[in-house]
Amino acid sequence: MKTLCLLLLMVVLSVALLVTFFVNREQRSMNRLGNTFIDLIRKFDSWQMMR
Repeated sequence: MKTLCLLLLMVVLSVALLVTFFVNREQRSMNRLGNTFIDLIRKFDSWQMMR
């Protein structure tokens, strides 16, 4: 019974770590996408000013 409880606790903790890892990776990916979009807008603005 004690071993089963310990095993269950380890499984829950490892799942929580995996979820945290994937969420952080997704946030970094979205942040990178947002930065690329902002860079494109800046280039477009500078191109409009040069015209």
